[in-house]
Amino acid sequence: MKESQTRLIILGAGKPFSGEQHSVLRGTTGRRRVLDWVLHSMRAVEPDVHFVGGYQLDEIAERYPELHYSVNPHWQSTGAAASLLEAPLNDRVVHYVSYSDVLFRDSAVQSLSSSEADIAVLVDSNWRHRFEGRSEEDLQRCEKVNVHGGRITRLGRDILPELADAEFVGLVRLQPKVAGFLAGQSDFPEAIRKGSLTQLLELLRVRGFSVAAVDVAGGWAELNEPNDLSRFILGTKAQTLHRLQGVVTRSRIEDQVSFTVAEWQDLDTEVLARIGARLSETEKLVVRSSALSEDGFGVSNAGAYTSVLNVSRQSEGELRAAIEKVIASYPDGHPDNQVLVQPMLEQVIASGVAFTKTLSSGAPYYVVNYDDTTNSTESITSGASRDHKTLFVHRDAPEKLVRVPENLAGLMPALREVEDLLDFDSLDMEFAITEGGLIHILQVRPIAVQHELTQSDAAESLLTNAVDRFRQWQAPAPFVVGKRAYFGVMPDWNPAEIIGTRPGRLASSLYRYLIMDDVWAAQRAEYGYRDVRPQPLLRMFAGHPYVDIRASFNSFIPQSLDDGLAGRLVDFYMEWLRRHPHLHDKVEFDVVPTCYALDFERWRERLIHEGGFNADEADRLGVGLKTITACAIARTDADLQVIDRFEERLACFRNTDASSLDDALSLLEECRRYGTLAFAHLARSAFVAITLLRSAVEKGVLSQGAMDAFLNSIRTVSHRFTDDAAKVARQELSMAAFTQQYGHLRPGTYDITSPCYGDNPEHFLVPVIERSASELHADSGSHIALDAWENERQTFAQAVSDAGLPGDIEQLERFMRNAIEGREYAKFVFTRHLSLALNCLAGYGERHGVTREQMACISVEALSALRSGTVAVADEASWLADQATEGYEASRAAAMVELPPLLLSESDFYAFLYTDSHANFVGAGKISAECVDLQKRATDERSNLSGKIAMIPQADPGYDWLFGHGIAGLITMYGGANSHMAIRAAEFGLPAAIGVGEGKYEALARATVLELDPVNKRIEVIR
Repeated sequence: MKESQTRLIILGAGKPFSGEQHSVLRGTTGRRRVLDWVLHSMRAVEPDVHFVGGYQLDEIAERYPELHYSVNPHWQSTGAAASLLEAPLNDRVVHYVSYSDVLFRDSAVQSLSSSEADIAVLVDSNWRHRFEGRSEEDLQRCEKVNVHGGRITRLGRDILPELADAEFVGLVRLQPKVAGFLAGQSDFPEAIRKGSLTQLLELLRVRGFSVAAVDVAGGWAELNEPNDLSRFILGTKAQTLHRLQGVVTRSRIEDQVSFTVAEWQDLDTEVLARIGARLSETEKLVVRSSALSEDGFGVSNAGAYTSVLNVSRQSEGELRAAIEKVIASYPDGHPDNQVLVQPMLEQVIASGVAFTKTLSSGAPYYVVNYDDTTNSTESITSGASRDHKTLFVHRDAPEKLVRVPENLAGLMPALREVEDLLDFDSLDMEFAITEGGLIHILQVRPIAVQHELTQSDAAESLLTNAVDRFRQWQAPAPFVVGKRAYFGVMPDWNPAEIIGTRPGRLASSLYRYLIMDDVWAAQRAEYGYRDVRPQPLLRMFAGHPYVDIRASFNSFIPQSLDDGLAGRLVDFYMEWLRRHPHLHDKVEFDVVPTCYALDFERWRERLIHEGGFNADEADRLGVGLKTITACAIARTDADLQVIDRFEERLACFRNTDASSLDDALSLLEECRRYGTLAFAHLARSAFVAITLLRSAVEKGVLSQGAMDAFLNSIRTVSHRFTDDAAKVARQELSMAAFTQQYGHLRPGTYDITSPCYGDNPEHFLVPVIERSASELHADSGSHIALDAWENERQTFAQAVSDAGLPGDIEQLERFMRNAIEGREYAKFVFTRHLSLALNCLAGYGERHGVTREQMACISVEALSALRSGTVAVADEASWLADQATEGYEASRAAAMVELPPLLLSESDFYAFLYTDSHANFVGAGKISAECVDLQKRATDERSNLSGKIAMIPQADPGYDWLFGHGIAGLITMYGGANSHMAIRAAEFGLPAAIGVGEGKYEALARATVLELDPVNKRIEVIR
């Protein structure tokens, strides 16, 4: 084997300046870091590598068995000079000497190699400002040099900072004669052996060897700060890819030609020649931006500048035009902005963007947004993908529980490798995958978002406890049948729609208390379904609310069916959902039959042909559901009377103390006992009514126009709201009376921090009044449209009668109208009690120095225990503050946990895939308009919504005020086909997409203009 002409001596014997772990071993992943980059930078000179060690040498040798080793036996009492003298020096080869904790670029090595001096020393003239906030102590401690005319006139730590010209970087090139001289000396003074490398070099200078300085002007790094390595490697897009290209092994980075704007303007012909020579083996090129103002730690400017794909290498005109187009997209005209040219990838099977933390909170997840339906490398980054997917993988997930799509199998190792090489876990990487599973890295940059939250033990504990709960709750309850338990955020009383996916303790406990602990099951039992009490419906996993789907499906089994058949039905429904998880927000339409309608035959056929049930069993289910549906038609008037009496009882609370805990909890008890149960009955009846109408359309009994006409004729609270607003505009109703009637409504029904309409009438109520006299109040078209219903209503009634249900059209129409209107009315009434209770709690908190935000972190159970005296409290204010702090910390931990809409197995807690959700579309008109994400706007910034598509996270009726702002369309993250906002959008004829899902919502929220086409079930990003 030919002996190398170059030798690299790495000096790493001493203990690190800070910490206990040696710099070359730093990190927790077990991958190499600093030495990888040192060896990468030295690759052009192909050196033999010798490591002089002492501290933790055995561990280093185990990690790097391919290196040669020497030992400094006196490393604890000597310095770097002694370590160099222990190295195998000779006069036959050039020696490079490097500290083990410094990083430099290959260009620095090239500059050193071109020096003719005996000793070439890498220095930094920008040393005082190399990193922000450098301390005076550090300036005194570092090794410095004096330079004159390119020659070093003095080296050492003892040079005063104010007299120093540069800092010694830690890399030296020694000519063979210098190395031979050192090898032949055995009488160096003890002071030199205990000294630094610069002291030894100073001695050599005094002995007559020429010493030249090679200046890197800040282009190096010493591993003092946590992000030193990543800041050294990450630069412009072109620089980062170039620095990573020769180091990554789990992915591929294509060859490139990069150049500055100034180079192009002065030497365009030479640049084109370089492209032709370097990229001669490819026919198609991509010309990409690589500006100074993108891909930085503070700002990314992602997508701000132009890239041109599929550029012909052989067409000079086409290539020139592409380069000019990219340069023209730079707004600042800086001559050092770069352009990057690479081969165009072919046979792409997937592409996208991967984050190594969540953008919203910095939670420890790999988040991969990708498209595997096109062969484009930029369908995700351009926003053009219509079928994108988002994969979440917890970075500390047990390997056996991580399930990644097969076509992404190599992506996780590739991402981890880049993280490890950079010693940085907050990255944004663009990638493509070609046939054969080869991962191509197209861009690496730091995530520019500065996150307030950090990974915590509390979040990890939450996740572990959540998995334990999932495992424990697989065992069925006494009155619940079925082999397995699944959990979801959207089925049944979908908590994601009502309280969100990470509610505060007060909101989630209120929802449990008022509905999800007992009322939901009592309603089902009274309605004719299976009685599953005392089973709760809501389960909390790591601060995220989920519906117990098994309990829900049990509660939709007619009470006339025996346990055996009920259990088999539940298992079949659960398995159907597992096989079709995209139906999680449509379970009552596509997974579980919960009432009898005109299309029951489709359920019957599924049970027999897919579920193995016999005809008699399917018919028994049909009979049970038919009985429930007939009872629903008969009972609705009585449920409305309960609500009327409930509203009358509110008078007893007119003199409620606005800061009384007793009054707040009494209001909640009143609400639970008389309000939410009747509301639940009416909500179930409204679902039956909608299901009858939809089944009639599905069977061709009704036209879609007739159904829409009937729904448009319904006058819910929303219409009375706009009618009363018009009366205020005409001075037929006072503003005070209007506010008293509707002021209790709030966007977040259960959220104490959400202001009610009465708190800010200028924002919530005045715009409705201003618009109500014009287009919102005009309803002349509705009478004409109702003709379609009038023409078909008798046919509908006959079909209902033929199905064995009450078929009198007057009774049917009264039932459907009263159920749909009654549900909204009941919600309107019971939320008055709830809103007043929230105000009482807010006042109670304020009286004790506790804000609304703090009260949101305290559960109803804790407040009830305080009221009853179950907890002994000496100082209520201090106790409330402690409870709020505990709840706040729990919410911070929950924010660091990501969970999917469905929990089907333990692996779903660690890795899950969001596909494009199948939204519930409402309306007939196609619109193109500017979109506004109300999550990102403060209350006082939401005034100008007219003509825009409003985007909201939940389909909560507390957002009714939106209809008063003249919005052109509505998109919600969560919400089902039968949700409040779906019904209200239909009433107003407003184009809407209800429940697009978290992944789709986030993608749409990044756009400025959308086209919403409900008829074709399509949302298109226009800009």
